[in-house]
Parts: sequence; C-alpha cells; structure tokens
Amino acid sequence: MSDSLTLAFPTLAGLEDVLAAEVRELGAEDVEVGRRVVTARGTMETVYRANLELRTALRVLINIDSFTVNNEQELYDRLRANNWRKYLLPEGTLIVDVVDPGRWFRNTHFIAQLTKDAVVDQFRDKYGTRPGVDKDAPDLRIHLRITGRGETLLSVDSSGDGLHRRGYRRRTGEAPINEVLAAGLLQMAGYTGDQVLVDPMCGSGTFLVEAATLATRRPPGLLREFGFQRWPDFDLPAYSAVRQAALDRIRPAPYPILGSDIDGLAVAVTRATVERAKVDGCVELRQAAFGELAPPSVRNDPDVARLIVTNPPYEMRMETGDIEGFYREIGDTLKSNWAGYTAWLISANPAAVKSVGLRSSRKIPVMNGPVEARFVKYELYRGSKD
Repeated sequence: MSDSLTLAFPTLAGLEDVLAAEVRELGAEDVEVGRRVVTARGTMETVYRANLELRTALRVLINIDSFTVNNEQELYDRLRANNWRKYLLPEGTLIVDVVDPGRWFRNTHFIAQLTKDAVVDQFRDKYGTRPGVDKDAPDLRIHLRITGRGETLLSVDSSGDGLHRRGYRRRTGEAPINEVLAAGLLQMAGYTGDQVLVDPMCGSGTFLVEAATLATRRPPGLLREFGFQRWPDFDLPAYSAVRQAALDRIRPAPYPILGSDIDGLAVAVTRATVERAKVDGCVELRQAAFGELAPPSVRNDPDVARLIVTNPPYEMRMETGDIEGFYREIGDTLKSNWAGYTAWLISANPAAVKSVGLRSSRKIPVMNGPVEARFVKYELYRGSKD
C-alpha cells in the first residue's frame, strides 16, 4: 500500500481545477493539471480513496509503464514483458482502450488487438490458459496512449465502469446532466453544503443528489464496485478501512436542499433517485412551476448564503412554446421572488440566456455532453431590481 504510484485522473473539459483541488484534498502529491486530466503521485490507498470519494474524475488510471518503440514488434514485446498477473487471473477477462495512436502505427483497432495478444500470450505461455475478452464487464481494462513517434503510456484502469456511474440513476428525463458535470458545476458555484441549495427545474434530480452527497460528505462511490476489487492483489482490509473512514465523515445536511419541477413525472423520478442515493432525508421535493415556488425558510440561520443551480430547458429540449419568453419568465421570477440568492443556470442557448434580462457576473464555457454550453451566474442582491 505504501509504494508510490503515478496516477492519472481524466475529467471533463473545464473541470480540471476543481478536480485538482479534490485530488490534493486526498493527500496526493505532485498534483499537475493538464487538458482534461489531472496527474499526481500516490499509493494504493490513494487509489481506493480516489475511486470512492472523487466527484469530478471520470476514472482513476495507474500508469505502469512508459516507453518509446519504433515498430509494432517492439510494442508487442514491451507489452508482453509487463507483469500482468498482478492485475488479472489466467481465467479472467480484459478489454483494451487505445487513445491517439497517431500515424506511427496502424489504426486503433489493430493496436488494441496487438495489446490483447501480448497479454494473453504471456498467460498462455506461463499458465497454459489465456484470459478472454469482455467488452461489457472485464476484470481488467487496459489503457494505451501513443503519441509522437511511438511514445507510449501504458495504464490500468482501477475504476472499471466510469465514475459518473454512481449507481443511483435509473430512469431519467430529457437531457439529463452527467453526474460528474453536475458535481463540478456545484463546486464551481461555490457550493460546499454550508449554503441553502435550490434546483427549481430539477428534471431527474442529478443536481439535488450531487448537492446532497456534498452537503452530507457522503462519498459518491458508496453504491458501486470498482475494477480494482477484481484484481488478484486487492487488499480487502485496507479498502474496508478506507471505506469506513469515509462513512465516519458523513454528517447531516446543515441547510435545506430543495428541488421542484412543474412535471409530476419528473418529481416522481427524482424522488426515486434520491431514495436510491440514500439522501432522501435531506432533500425536499415539490411539484410546482418556478414562478409559484416559495423559497425554503431557514430559521436557525437567516443570513446563510443561498444558491440556485439549475439546468432549465433550452431549445433542443423544448419542441413547442416560446423559449426566449420562458427564459424571460425565469429572469422575472429570479428578480421578484429570490432576492438574496445567487443563481447559476447552465444553458446551450445564448439567445435565450440574453432574454433572462439580468446582468450576469460570470459566464463559464462548459461541455454538456457533446453540446457547448455556458454556466451563467446572477447575483440577486436584496432590494435590487436590476
């Protein structure tokens, strides 16, 4: 557990700095920010904690070799020389992901096949049997990145399924926001759990669940398993200690988390989602249009900071009606009913955002899946009509 490892944490574009702060919080060393990735050094305990606790990482990769080769035979020989028995049983299964093979070798599919052959040939020669391939639930996921003239980085994926798969989401409404993106946006908005949080157009409830796990300090990975749990050297007592330490940090949510939607089905889906996530005790749900929604009362601390974070419909999700008029109503409601709040909207419709009619203090470019969007901040000062 104490051996130093080189780790890579892929993430979504725009969330690199948020993720770097999370990685530092784990105690990792030499943290560096790259393009859609954060790298660091840590131990297997760091790997266990990162999978369980990171909110804005897509995966946790362990870099196990880096080298330069001049041809495909050299690549095969180097891959075959690695100790794969540490990560895979002879009767296990694997899959290979290749990133950026460039023009130095053949296509991605060929390099993935070559890598698979190098691994299974090693097992066949040593043990007389060879692992199989499983595209859906492999015991080992291998990552190979080739750049430049044969410069190669070989990694194993300790996460298995992507870390956005928290285990709480089943049915969703239209255009559900990615869990990793939702967690990142909440942190970009300054949400720590020590504020009131409202999502008045909650859809399937992703913002609410991610906010509730942040507020309660509940690790996002508690409901799922990870790839490293299938590895031959998996240290169950060490992982159990990491998991228990995370459980011991859970606290009650100190301030209200309120979600609502005009659509009763969306509210029902959200209710089921928060129950699966085991945060239903700290999330209040209402069925209401935004214009009819009353802010939650906070008797114990009337001066606490208050946030709205929401993903309102934009043009591709609204087949009928006046989308710019709808956003104008959002602005009117914010101005009339939510003084003292700071509101953050994510939208991919710039014209609709302009119709809000309020002065924004920040516009952060983000990618919501394949769609370029803006995360827009409005400060609703008490008594202000601007």
